[in-house]
Amino acid sequence: MDLEAAFAELFGRESGVCGGLGGSMHLTDIGRGLIGAFGIVGAGLPVAVGAGLSAQLDGREQVSVCFFGDGATNIGAFHEAMNLAQVWNLPVIFVCENNLYGEFSHIRHTTPYEDLVIRAAGYAMASVSVDGNDVEAVL
Repeated sequence: MDLEAAFAELFGRESGVCGGLGGSMHLTDIGRGLIGAFGIVGAGLPVAVGAGLSAQLDGREQVSVCFFGDGATNIGAFHEAMNLAQVWNLPVIFVCENNLYGEFSHIRHTTPYEDLVIRAAGYAMASVSVDGNDVEAVL
């Protein structure tokens, strides 16, 4: 995304990527494949599934990627998105950034375990866990 246009969006300027109407939580650049950023926890999960379905139906060799925090793994949209992506064999990569906090709640208060990668097994999905502070592991 053009850095100048992104900052213009943050300041509500017409030259912003969304004409200054999206603000900080709704940056979009369709030309680059960025469908949107969402202010609602987990809202990007079903959108990523929709993008994957669209690519699959149109025969495009594209992959949808969705980044979300660990707090989103406790909402229905997470489970629905994971299930449909697997059942329909969609080209979607789900990336959970687990910092052990869902907004203000530590994971031990909301989830029975901290290793969230095991949730993928419930949907027969391949998964991997890496230390986000290890650049080579992330690569």
